[in-house]
Amino acid sequence: MAQTIEISPIDVMALKKLAVINGALAKTLTGVASREQTALLRVLIDVVNRAELANATEKAGA
Repeated sequence: MAQTIEISPIDVMALKKLAVINGALAKTLTGVASREQTALLRVLIDVVNRAELANATEKAGA
């Protein structure tokens, strides 16, 4: 069962900054650590994209 959460625009901005930092970290690491950070980066980007889409849809419907 899917659940809905709300992510404010400020939270989205913080997640974007975290993704940038995580991406830089992933580039400096090697091996398993690099792969794990890259996987985390993909998840962060997906969450940011979904939150931005939800916020845009909400604004368009209002």
